[in-house]
Amino acid sequence: MFDTLTDTQFLALSKTLASAARKRSIELPSGLHRVAPFTATVESGEVSVGEPEDYTPTVKIPLLSTMVIALHRAGFQRDGIAQIIIDSASDALNRGSKVGDELQTTISYVQQEVKSLQLTLGQGLPTATRKGKVKATLRGGCDEV
Repeated sequence: MFDTLTDTQFLALSKTLASAARKRSIELPSGLHRVAPFTATVESGEVSVGEPEDYTPTVKIPLLSTMVIALHRAGFQRDGIAQIIIDSASDALNRGSKVGDELQTTISYVQQEVKSLQLTLGQGLPTATRKGKVKATLRGGCDEV
């Protein structure tokens, strides 16, 4: 179906549609949804690809596993820490808010501690290279067939 597109066209279409979908916050109900035929016309556009960059892959540190190890080694404080997390999560769910937001509010130093942990652990990690960022803009429209 998309085999006739060049790599640049395909990437431009993919990036543009993904960005537009995030902005629209589309929420379809559960179930199968039929797609009516349509035609998309791209009048012009551009794709910008950044240079590859080196980074220290601290995001690959499994924070859940790290937290489990920390709790395991917390000794007599383990039950108190676990209860704080459970209470914060329950409060957030009862108010309809996000558990992560509540934990950051309840334990204000969490973000700083995570950054500190990432810096400490990152000092011993080798750098990695990631591909340059890709940005795309297209101009055109869609018509139902």
